Amino acid sequence: MKDPMSLRLGPLAGPLLKRCERTGETPSDVLRIALAKELGTDAPEMLQGFAAMSPAKAAKLQKKAVRARKKKKSE
Repeated sequence: MKDPMSLRLGPLAGPLLKRCERTGETPSDVLRIALAKELGTDAPEMLQGFAAMSPAKAAKLQKKAVRARKKKKSE
């Protein structure tokens, strides 16, 4: 589920993207870290991919991925 939030960076978007290209961070990572620092708290760890899903959904998608790889390999 997506968070019901949007953010307009205006002229900060360009420098943010350049930083992300240099460091390999995502814009979300940079903003979470900066906001957490400003709020005096730790930045939350954000799980990605299968780790962010429920175990049942992750298992279903992993099986689907395996089937797709097998099908592609047999072609």
